[in-house]
Parts: sequence; C-alpha cells; structure tokens
Amino acid sequence: MKLLSVFLLLLCMEKTYAQTNILVFKEKNRNVKSWVHDNFIHFQYITTQWMDGKIKKITSDSIYINTFALRQIPNQFGFPTIDTSWFGLMGIHVSEIIGMPGNRYRSGIIGNGTLFQIGGSSYILVNILNSIIKSDNIFRSANITSIGIAAGIILIGKLQSLKYRPYIRIRKKYSMQIISTQAVK
Repeated sequence: MKLLSVFLLLLCMEKTYAQTNILVFKEKNRNVKSWVHDNFIHFQYITTQWMDGKIKKITSDSIYINTFALRQIPNQFGFPTIDTSWFGLMGIHVSEIIGMPGNRYRSGIIGNGTLFQIGGSSYILVNILNSIIKSDNIFRSANITSIGIAAGIILIGKLQSLKYRPYIRIRKKYSMQIISTQAVK
C-alpha cells in the first residue's frame, strides 16, 4: 500500500509544475485581470485589429499566443454552425497590446449618448406635432426656447458619442505588465 501511495505521489509531482510568469492588466495599482499559461485572451493589437488566442508561453517581456477566429458557416444541411480557425503561434510584445474590452456594465445607451439624442429628437418631434395639431405657431418664443433646449441635449448626446469608446485604451491609467514568479538566483 505504501509503495502504491509513493508511486501516486511521484506521478502527481511529475504533472505539477511551478507557474513561471503572469500577464496582468492593471488600472493604476489595482489588478483588473490576470492570465497564465493556457488561458484565453481577447485584446486589441497595435494594428487596431481585435485578436483572440490561447496563451502558450509568457516570457519576461512577450507573450506567445496561438491565435484563432470563430466564424459562423453553414453545415451540410444549411444551418449555421460555429467553426474555429486556428492561425498558429504569434509572438507579441506587451507594448503591442493597445486595448482591452471595456466593462459591459459601463457601456450602454447612457454612456454613448444615444439616450440624449433619442430623447431630444423625440421631444422636438412631439412639440412640432402638437403645435400643428393645436394650430399653434411653431415659431413662438416659448416654443423656440424649448426646441433650443432639446437641440442642446441632442448636441450633448452627439458630443458624448464622439468621446465614447466601448473598449479600454492602454495609456497612462491602464497598463499591461508581466510579473515573473521565478526565484531570482
């Protein structure tokens, strides 16, 4: 029995290994997300192309990713199915990662200005239609003031949509780092 337990212990020790490096996405000094060997990652490359891949190796300044793409293609019966195309191993320096997907809860119609644009234009449309139905002058001073405020809200929504990005740019506030967990000799 002891021989069997020693054999199982040696077998388990052979399959375990120490983690060498960790890729960390940071917001100032706070770790947002981390990846290790065999994790999947989705990021924006320096060419502004979004890439997906499985991390094969993390060195002191680079990561090696087996990139892939998911595509919807018809099967033999004509129904859509998902197909995975693997493109091979790609070495990427950490500084070549320029963007990460944004927080899905932070995005939406409030963040990108759509709500302001819809609300302002709806108010203008309803105001003009009510003036026509009631046979009121559309260009009276009280009406022009309220239409002007609604146009300002549309402008605020448009400016907000120009500023909005559904992803996080890696600049001063956000960074990608590789943390080495190997013992220094």
